[in-house]
Amino acid sequence: MATEGRRPDSVLQALTKPMAPKPRSSVFRRYEAMLRELKFLAERRDENLQYIRDRNWTDARLSMLFGLNSVYQEVLGPLQASARSGTAGLGSEYPITHGSQRFDSAHTARVTSALEDFFALVFELGFQRAWMTKNTCGDLVFFIARFEREQVPGADRG
Repeated sequence: MATEGRRPDSVLQALTKPMAPKPRSSVFRRYEAMLRELKFLAERRDENLQYIRDRNWTDARLSMLFGLNSVYQEVLGPLQASARSGTAGLGSEYPITHGSQRFDSAHTARVTSALEDFFALVFELGFQRAWMTKNTCGDLVFFIARFEREQVPGADRG
């Protein structure tokens, strides 16, 4: 794992390369926390983690998911929220300026395009869009296990 001297996932490296230092640092802090929690779950022999590992969820695959989730949670999710139009057209019909930032239809179009590209990558890698909104490694492992159980006809739904 990356917490044990291994380089972070290549997808995470590519996504964070153009970022400013502060958001990049936030993404990596979150990513490393998720890796530490994964190690904790493994040591605890978490039932859901064992279940998904039996279904070919390797540490490398989970690491890639944690990287994508971290980028979404720290960068793209807040941008997505900033691109939503407020009541009475605030931010779309009526631009909002906050410091050097301008929230208008052009901002919304850029954010929407970035999100479409990001979610295309998420889908291409075999992950679910909803997994990007999960807050912890434990949450992700739980929802992955639930997803995997739903894929197996007659599997235990517990």
